[in-house]
Amino acid sequence: MVITDVRVSPVEMQRVIGFASITLCGCFVLRAMRIVEGRKRRYLAMPRRYSKDGQAFEVFHPIGKAARDTLERVVFREYARRIRGEQGVPEMAVIGSECPDLRITSVNVRPFDEPKLRGFASVVLDDCIAITGIKIIEGRKRAFLQMPNARKKSGTFFDLAFPISSDIRDMIESMVLSEYRSNAEGAGLKHSAG
Repeated sequence: MVITDVRVSPVEMQRVIGFASITLCGCFVLRAMRIVEGRKRRYLAMPRRYSKDGQAFEVFHPIGKAARDTLERVVFREYARRIRGEQGVPEMAVIGSECPDLRITSVNVRPFDEPKLRGFASVVLDDCIAITGIKIIEGRKRAFLQMPNARKKSGTFFDLAFPISSDIRDMIESMVLSEYRSNAEGAGLKHSAG
């Protein structure tokens, strides 16, 4: 999978020195990564959410050292370019396989038996990036996915990981809802997700 765009916004907030977003294969965005100046080294912190019982989990994260190293290298180079005031196209890099298209290599669903929240899903992109906290919502006419999001100080929400291509959105939704139906039937839950 190819990192086709990198955007970095330098900031000065204690140890956080910038925020970053990347686009994968021109069709899927991961944003709100923090560039942190640690005590021993600089690192890239993924956005976190907290469950009702207070447990923290990363909304998305690289799987394995090679994927993390590639993400950090690309983001840190773009950060350095921004600090120097350089313009131009950011570095493109391959993460995972050299396939230029986005591939969903794994889908995991945990069904719920609640009126509107029907379950949570996670997907793995090209065996190297995991996206968690995708909600399966039962709408008036059909089930749909709500991508992981966060609330701004203004109270509005924004997606942290999301497809920008309707084809990719449809592909993810189809795969997740198919897995949801399979898991819900196996658990004996009623479902109308379709």
